[in-house]
Amino acid sequence: MGLLSLWLVLRNLGAMPRSTRRFVALALGILAFVATAPPATAQVDPFDQQISEAEVEVQAAQAAAHEAAARLALAQERLTAVEIQIAAVQTHIAELEAQIPALRAEVKRLRVMVRERAASLYKGTGPNSKFNALPLNPTLEALRRQRLTEAAAKQDDTTMDQLEETAAQLEATKKELAGQQEQLAVEQAALAQVESELLAQQAEFDRRVAVANAALERARALGALRARGEPVMGPTILTAAQMVGWWHTRNYDFRVPGSTIDQLAQLFVEEGQAEQVRGDLAFAQAIVETGGFRASPNNNFAGMGWCDSCSTGRRFPTARDGIRAQIQHLKNYADRFSLSSGLAHPPSPYWYGANPATAVRNFNTFFAKGWAPTWSDMGHGNWATSTRYSSSVLNVYASMVAYAQTHG
Repeated sequence: MGLLSLWLVLRNLGAMPRSTRRFVALALGILAFVATAPPATAQVDPFDQQISEAEVEVQAAQAAAHEAAARLALAQERLTAVEIQIAAVQTHIAELEAQIPALRAEVKRLRVMVRERAASLYKGTGPNSKFNALPLNPTLEALRRQRLTEAAAKQDDTTMDQLEETAAQLEATKKELAGQQEQLAVEQAALAQVESELLAQQAEFDRRVAVANAALERARALGALRARGEPVMGPTILTAAQMVGWWHTRNYDFRVPGSTIDQLAQLFVEEGQAEQVRGDLAFAQAIVETGGFRASPNNNFAGMGWCDSCSTGRRFPTARDGIRAQIQHLKNYADRFSLSSGLAHPPSPYWYGANPATAVRNFNTFFAKGWAPTWSDMGHGNWATSTRYSSSVLNVYASMVAYAQTHG
């Protein structure tokens, strides 16, 4: 009832019969109560609540799986480092063991020389020596023999020095060998420990991935993953010229050696079309990751290989290689049925593995395959840990679209 209608009723209330006045007063009281009563609490749709809970469960499970994957990768790096150390120690041990027989043979040869010289000197100067019969007055022959004896003595001294030096080297080599063998034992114990940790990390990783996949399936069954954001897969909508035009309005500082912004934008279009991945959104992702291509070392435009505790990311020899790896990995995140056989180009050797067979296996067995079909699914471990990652990319993309709509 409007205020004007209420005023008219109250004005004519005195002219009404008593019974009518009572009825009107009761009705007005009810209306007043209804008007002043607090609004009824909106009912939450149980199905919508289930969907929200399912989305939260998926995000938490995927984040935990990515954390387990990072720990597993660190354990594998430690394992590789220990194996390299063990190989180096074993190589050194083999070199020392190869030196010892030669040193022993040299010691033996020098000792034989010393014994032979001692025997020769004894024969030449002993009790039966013909030198005893020489006259006291020195003769040319006696002097010659004296000089020869002195020279032999010097040679013997040199031989003894060599013998002592070689024997000392032999003992030092043996000692070093013993030390290397002790170090090898320590490294092998460390290897056993790391292998044990790796097995535990692998088991935890597998468990986390299984939990995440189970949560994902429950969410799919509920319809919780219905289209709610820009899909990763699909045609590239913006042209390279539109992306470049928008870029020039942002005052960015371009620092990609050997490339131009026009060339990069065209590469995103070409590589995106090749894999049915939206190259314009990948371009927006690169804007976020590199600050508008100001910081993109080694042609890495999407932070690939970088992590919260990493000192460097993955290296790509050319801009196309960096963009191709980014596009292929986006496809792996978006399409749970993606296989290397369905790629337009072989899996990137700079991301999935230099060995072609290893690259195929790594692409096909990517644990987070299909976890991010839309850009709203990115973040919380999917590509980045930040919960604001997807909104950052989508905000950039929305700005690009707005520019294209006004500038053609």
